[in-house]
Amino acid sequence: YPDEEPPMTAQREWFEKDYYATLGVSKDASAKDVTRAYRKLARQLHPDANPGDQAAEARFKEVSAAYDVVGDEARRAEYDQVREMGPMGGFSGGTGPGGFPGGGFDLGDLFGEMFRGGHGAGGRGQRGADLETRLTLSFTEAVNGVTTSVHLVSDAACGTCLGSGARPGTRPMPCSSCGGRGVQAEDQGPFSFSRPCGQCGGRGHHIEDPCAPCRGSGVERRPREGKVR
Repeated sequence: YPDEEPPMTAQREWFEKDYYATLGVSKDASAKDVTRAYRKLARQLHPDANPGDQAAEARFKEVSAAYDVVGDEARRAEYDQVREMGPMGGFSGGTGPGGFPGGGFDLGDLFGEMFRGGHGAGGRGQRGADLETRLTLSFTEAVNGVTTSVHLVSDAACGTCLGSGARPGTRPMPCSSCGGRGVQAEDQGPFSFSRPCGQCGGRGHHIEDPCAPCRGSGVERRPREGKVR
């Protein structure tokens, strides 16, 4: 699995990189065509087929990064949506393009709110952190694909407090600053943004009597096994 990448970093990078062009396919290419193009390029550029060729290795990484996005149905849909908004980056200070005031305004925040849906009631939660592990594959398996088992250690809800972070028999108390929403409204020129509450850190509550095993975090590390392709 790839390292976790901050959502805004990924979205800014998506503005600049045409992953379809990297794979040599059109934006309307089917999932099968995308996979077929990736496998063809992977076969040509794989380090095992080009020992010592750093240019081929760099190109192989670019192709793999492109397929990691457009080869996944959900990420491809998000990528397409981000790209359709145009190559707009963040800016700060003074007056920005289109007459928007500066002062630290970043369009990345706007896109983040659009895709995340905020942290408040009714909003979608953020995509969970990626997990990383090492897996050794043969050249043939890497090119053609293979389903195998991986053993991972990941975060899970604490078995004692069931994820609340509070000692059993107690419960978290709503944050008095944000009213339990976890966000506070902030106006920046013509836009209104929701920022994580500075008092509760966006959680919407505070814990007066934390759970001892997880120290109030609500999570614990657990081993698990999963299938990947």
